[in-house]
Amino acid sequence: MIEPNWKSQPAMPLLHRSCSTPGLRRSKRGMQSMHSHYLDAPLATHLTNFTRSGRCHNFHAVPWPAVLDAASSEFAQHYRALLGADLSRIDASWSGSAVDSFFTPHGPLADAQQKTAAAFGADATFFGTSGTSASNQIALESLRFPGAEVLMDCAAHQSLLFAAEAMTVVPTPCAGSVENPRVDVEATARLLARRAAEGRPFDILVLSATGYDGRKLRLDRVLPLLVTSSPTTAIVIDEAWSAMHAFVPSLADKTALAVASSLPLRAPVLVTHSAHKTMAALRQGSYLHVLGSASDIERVRLARYRIHTTSPSWPILTSLDLARAHAAQFGAREFSRTISLKVKLESMLRAEPLTARMLVSSTGDAYYDFDPMVLRLHVGSRSRDIRDWLLREHHVLVTIAGDQLVVRLHFGVTDHDLQALMKGLSLLESGFGSQSNILPPTGLQDFEPSIGSCSREYIIPYPPGVPLARPGELWTERHAMALAQERARGAEIYRLAAGGSTRRATSSDEISVGAVLNPSAEDEHA
Repeated sequence: MIEPNWKSQPAMPLLHRSCSTPGLRRSKRGMQSMHSHYLDAPLATHLTNFTRSGRCHNFHAVPWPAVLDAASSEFAQHYRALLGADLSRIDASWSGSAVDSFFTPHGPLADAQQKTAAAFGADATFFGTSGTSASNQIALESLRFPGAEVLMDCAAHQSLLFAAEAMTVVPTPCAGSVENPRVDVEATARLLARRAAEGRPFDILVLSATGYDGRKLRLDRVLPLLVTSSPTTAIVIDEAWSAMHAFVPSLADKTALAVASSLPLRAPVLVTHSAHKTMAALRQGSYLHVLGSASDIERVRLARYRIHTTSPSWPILTSLDLARAHAAQFGAREFSRTISLKVKLESMLRAEPLTARMLVSSTGDAYYDFDPMVLRLHVGSRSRDIRDWLLREHHVLVTIAGDQLVVRLHFGVTDHDLQALMKGLSLLESGFGSQSNILPPTGLQDFEPSIGSCSREYIIPYPPGVPLARPGELWTERHAMALAQERARGAEIYRLAAGGSTRRATSSDEISVGAVLNPSAEDEHA
């Protein structure tokens, strides 16, 4: 991100001036008057200065200005009220009869959640204002019981791993590489079937259906196979990046809820969505959907009461309601427009030799394909520096996944944004300046696990928050190479003891050595 020179940045004016105290000497009063015009708030100052640069060409998640530009006048009026003059009145500690109970709603919040459940095809939907990390935690908490066993997606986001720590966690058989893992679907189906046949089925299966890099599970092929293999296993599906797909006719029947609702389920299916990533919702807005019985829904409600903040954000809750209404009315149209922009961008990229070489094929396989709204560009090991340069010099925001830039063509993207991205990319040939001078936090980059040792900790680069190694995993040369690459890209590296405290890695730490434990491999080859 942009790192300003704090000493040279103009300070932000105060919104209110405090009254001066009588009796001060003139010089002190004059000095106080001079400094009362400024606010010593570095974060506020930074964001104020950043937003003065004008529109950010955001290819990551839906930005609010784009929501206002793309929505109809009716929706724009509601959104402007939500973020503008009415914000101070909406953002209050409403509860009970004032608006509705958050944990046991019976009024407008209950109506909004019911309409959202119907739109997505769920038996019940719960709004969340603490992000999808909290929704994932709530989902697993609702299914937890003493001795529960969880078969965990080997590429699961850290929030799912941490939420399952009170249970016995077994990683799914894994395909791909250390730096780019994915579930071996057929081996996972065999493992599920074997355990069910032995009378000890897994209690919960966790799937990460969408990835940071645009890769996603072909759920219309994967879910029938896995449900048939172990019909009594409850399933939690993290669909963080594809909430909008439910409103696109060509994609809707391949979403988790649509596929699961067509299967003869004997256990609940819980699905989470980061609404703000692809829909017109405020950040931290999340949906938790339930396919299941009344008792399944009640367990989710009680788990939500246990985990969610008791001070929910009513602006975020309101935006979740508006986002569903907006997607239902405009989702299909906006998707068509977005795909047209993607085709146009690909054509622009192919027209220049430098950018033509960046295009990455999005060919999938039997169980994985790619989000049609995502474009990936291979730029090499300096992907982080290029990302930062695009933001600093061209106000273009993209994300990175390994050596690639990830360009998300959400419904807020315009032709103007495409032109800004192309301008930045076309200038790369002439050089984009020195490497970023943003130093990694002290102590993060100087530890080195021993090859051949076995970790009792998670080793997680953030972003994206998918572990390079888990407790019980053998550290190999491939792990060491992947760690070196993440360091070069400037990722924060975290080491977390399983079920213990969180800490950043330091050079004085030593990786614990013990017996290799890989329960899924033992079961798979039994």
